[in-house]
Amino acid sequence: MLKELLARIDRDGYFSKSLLARELNKSEEVIDDALSQLLRMGYLKEDESPASCSSSSSCSGCAFANFCHKEVVKMYQVTDRGKALLA
Repeated sequence: MLKELLARIDRDGYFSKSLLARELNKSEEVIDDALSQLLRMGYLKEDESPASCSSSSSCSGCAFANFCHKEVVKMYQVTDRGKALLA
C-alpha cells in the first residue's frame, strides 16, 4: 500500500487525505501513518508553505490559493529515492 500511495502522490502532485483514504479503501488514520512512514524512510519530504504566504500579494501565483485560505499548507514532494522506488 505504501508504494501505491507514493505513486498516487507522484502522479497527481497533490492530494486530499480523505480522497486517498476512499480510493485506497483505508481510514484517514492509516493514510496519516503511511505518510509518516514514507517520510521516515526518505521517500517523501515535507515542505511547509513559505513565510511569504502571510502576504496576500503572493497568493496570485500560488497553485493552492483557492484552497488554503491563508492557512499553512503542508506539501509533500516525492524524493529522488522515492522516484527510484517507483521506477
